[in-house]
Amino acid sequence: MPPRLKVLMSAYACEPHRGSEPEVGWQWALQMARFHDVTVVTRANNQPPIESALSSYPDPKPEFIYYDLPNWLLGLKRRGLPVSVYYALWQGSVRRHLASRLTNFDLIHHVTFNSFRQPGFWWSCGKPVVLGPLGGGQICPWRFLPTFGRRLLPEAARSLSVMGSAVLPNLYASFSAATVILVANRDTARRIRAASRSKIQSLLETGVARELILSAESRAEDGTVRMIWVSRLEKIKGGSLALRAFALAFAREKKLRLSIVGSGPERARLRRLAVTLGIDSAITWHGAVPKTDIPKLLRTHDVFLFTSLRDTSGNVLLEAMAAGLPALTLLHHGAAEIATDETALRIPPTRPAETAQAIASGILRLANAPDLRQRMSRAATARMLAEFSWERKGAQMSAIYEQAVRQFQARA
Repeated sequence: MPPRLKVLMSAYACEPHRGSEPEVGWQWALQMARFHDVTVVTRANNQPPIESALSSYPDPKPEFIYYDLPNWLLGLKRRGLPVSVYYALWQGSVRRHLASRLTNFDLIHHVTFNSFRQPGFWWSCGKPVVLGPLGGGQICPWRFLPTFGRRLLPEAARSLSVMGSAVLPNLYASFSAATVILVANRDTARRIRAASRSKIQSLLETGVARELILSAESRAEDGTVRMIWVSRLEKIKGGSLALRAFALAFAREKKLRLSIVGSGPERARLRRLAVTLGIDSAITWHGAVPKTDIPKLLRTHDVFLFTSLRDTSGNVLLEAMAAGLPALTLLHHGAAEIATDETALRIPPTRPAETAQAIASGILRLANAPDLRQRMSRAATARMLAEFSWERKGAQMSAIYEQAVRQFQARA
């Protein structure tokens, strides 16, 4: 068995039972503690939930360093200082705070936030550095931007900043110093400078607990085909695209039903759109649902609908596949890495109206092909077990750590 490495993990977002990036940071910390002696530096406000969760977690468990910026900067953050600015300041301050302790570690791993544009300040450490899995290199399809209303300019500005990221000096320094650069999707890999691409490896940044990977439940057939869409209700998640596609399908097949799970700034507008489209009676609006209740809710449905216009991965798509649901997704970004043609009908995003029509055709195909749904369900479960359980991902990352140390020592 390889020796246990002393690992410093940077995980600004790290909190149990929160979902999204906090859950990603937490899971990587737990998984890597199975193989190595892990010390995680994270925000001080994460301490109460982390310590509570660790109290009942078996050994081996990670150790934590809780660090935050001075109170006056925390105050500015609460009053509207952009998170990206606060995060950059936190990263730089953490590097200075831990400078004298870096000799205690064999490897440094930057985990969260996973944006490729802010991969930490871990150059000139004299240690092997693993970055990622990084995401954020994907942009919203340009033809969908006019549907964003007031959010058009911020989203367009973000897209342009991603496309122009190659000129950022901190990225040059970070990628040049890194031993291994992990990327969650091909879009992000394309944003890495050509000189550093030989260091790139593909690895999705998230996973699902093995105990949640179960075959789909069989339920009494009543002629109804139940679809479910789960996300925050905001423009980038494509809620209006899902409703318009469902309306086109519902006009031809009245046995369809749709559950919308989530809350957010688009809630009222989407409710009005459903009424306008004449489908509100076929929709159940669940609002926000606790993360722990999502798997059970997924398993009471027949098809998962995923219409995110920009997503590094799509945690809930993994959860749906783990629940044995066939999916209907857009063929881009993280969804293109997670789902396959065996587990989902995948729709290339073109123009909004064309894409809605293509999704509607996919809905009708799945609604009227129970055998196809069953095959996709079995394939989804098998793919999750083979590729995306946290236990498997921990073993993969451990091997990457060992590879990084060997490569660093060989160059030294």
